[in-house]
Amino acid sequence: MQKRIIPGINAFKYCFIDQIDGSYTDNSYYVDKSPYIEKALFELKNIALFTRPRRFGKSMFLSMLDSFFSPNPKDPCDLSNHEKLFSKLDIYKNTDFCQKYMGKIPVLYITFANSGTNTGYLSSLNGLARAIADCANQYLFLAESKYLTESQKAQFNDLTQLSDLILPKEILEVKVQSSLNLLCAMLSRHYGEKNVIILVDEYDVPLSKAAFTNYYYDFKTIMSNMLGCAFKTNTLLAKGFITGCLRVAKESIFTGWNNFCVVDYDDPTFSSLFGFTDDDVLKLLKNFGFEDKYQTYKDWYDGYHFGECDIYCPWDVVSYTAALLKNPQARPKTYWNHTGNNELAVVAFANDPNTYADEFSELLQGKSIDVPFFDDLNYKMVESGSSKNTPYLWSVLYMTGYLTADKDQSNLKEKYIRLRIPNKCVKECLQEQIDLSFTSKNPKYVKKSNEIVECFFNDDFAELQRRLTKAMYAYVSIYDTQKGTDKESLYHAFLNGTLSATLDVEDQNFYASNYKLGDGRADIVFLLNGCIKDFVERPGKFNRKLVIIECKVAANHDELEQKAKIAITQIKEKYLKGVDGKFPDAAVVAMYGIAFYKKECKVSFECVQN
Repeated sequence: MQKRIIPGINAFKYCFIDQIDGSYTDNSYYVDKSPYIEKALFELKNIALFTRPRRFGKSMFLSMLDSFFSPNPKDPCDLSNHEKLFSKLDIYKNTDFCQKYMGKIPVLYITFANSGTNTGYLSSLNGLARAIADCANQYLFLAESKYLTESQKAQFNDLTQLSDLILPKEILEVKVQSSLNLLCAMLSRHYGEKNVIILVDEYDVPLSKAAFTNYYYDFKTIMSNMLGCAFKTNTLLAKGFITGCLRVAKESIFTGWNNFCVVDYDDPTFSSLFGFTDDDVLKLLKNFGFEDKYQTYKDWYDGYHFGECDIYCPWDVVSYTAALLKNPQARPKTYWNHTGNNELAVVAFANDPNTYADEFSELLQGKSIDVPFFDDLNYKMVESGSSKNTPYLWSVLYMTGYLTADKDQSNLKEKYIRLRIPNKCVKECLQEQIDLSFTSKNPKYVKKSNEIVECFFNDDFAELQRRLTKAMYAYVSIYDTQKGTDKESLYHAFLNGTLSATLDVEDQNFYASNYKLGDGRADIVFLLNGCIKDFVERPGKFNRKLVIIECKVAANHDELEQKAKIAITQIKEKYLKGVDGKFPDAAVVAMYGIAFYKKECKVSFECVQN
């Protein structure tokens, strides 16, 4: 049977399996991270926040801790399942540690990975309630526990149904904020008053979803109180582990927490915990006979630098290996970019692309950039935009995995970091995000596009020239990211993106780029309805205007006007003869010759009856 690759049972390994039901067998392939169990227990403060990009194994790490420490709820002395899971892993060689801790510490594990929403405060609150209910339903043995009081069992049953109960907002808030503390107390009592390890996965997902709403601060307070009750004031806490992409210290989520530490990207102790090392990948490729693909894996998915290690993105490695198992000729592609929410990075970039234009040009040419680093971002800081002095985007891109730290961090200003694009996969992802910012998915770009299109409705070529120039100062540098770029193609792409962001989504408007017309291909052609001025209506013609645009590039500022007029002449000589055959219902033809030089433009305009 053909092997396939999925995250393994209990998600604490990467596992190749051939059972559809999700079970695993002796032919499974493991990338073993189990030695970090002992490190996590003994080498960190009581509460530790691990920050890494999405899909680097944060959830798998917490699931591994859960699987190792959690007792068997029916018989705490029965370790058969633990032995089945860990007997072939490195941690099992540490006999004393396993005898003392394996299956001996109660664990409360909750994930907020799917609990975020931006559709309203109550909806966001209900998202937390669903996460809490899902968490409680993992511990249904508590409902029958002989060690819990009837009152505690009633509270537990409420928590298992928390997302279904019809409760006033104020009562739901109270239940959400106290929920993790209550579950911790119940687990402790069930297991003989033992202190509990609490695992919180993706704590920042609900915060990021609510970030760009008017109820953000109210929601943040609820999150802060809920986690504070679980970690800050909880006397039954044995150890706490939290994961997320961002540290967001300024959110005051962790303010005043004792024995709290952040395991950041540059922490050398846990360098290789998240992701695959070069040795991991070499062993994997040898196991499956893909050694000849090593350089492809390295070019596409390696390049991250955490602490003292170079790291591959594990999701991409696993996904590409799965593709090769199915088709040995499979080509590498960007798997990671489509696996989660990247709204924060998109918003930070879309607010003002020009702030980042020069640095993006350097990055996409394979260079590194030195930029200020903000490790305590507030989501509202990102939403409010950036300036040259506070370019928040670079910190967001670093913490979300689009950029990585350069190995060479020498000769930097204070609070600066040297960043680069890690690999081909992320380079394609970044280019995709840049391109998306010049489409109808970016409201700010669409607003500028609408303003420019309005000039065509009004035949206001002077205002068109002004608005195009303003737009170029904001956006053109982003397009011009490679040396040797064909300048006419560059400006054509800029203008086409600007106009199509609005016109191409309107069903009533014909719109085309590089359109075959007459004796050539016009750069841009589109129809506008109901905007004919200063022309007598002609029999058989509708109230429609055909716009033809031809772009030219000037060698210098003084050449702009001449090039714009040459563009008009080209429209008259090559394209006009084909108009009536293809657009018989157009009453008039508006001709625009637009010449570009750096971030300047000159617009020439003529209009004729058809």
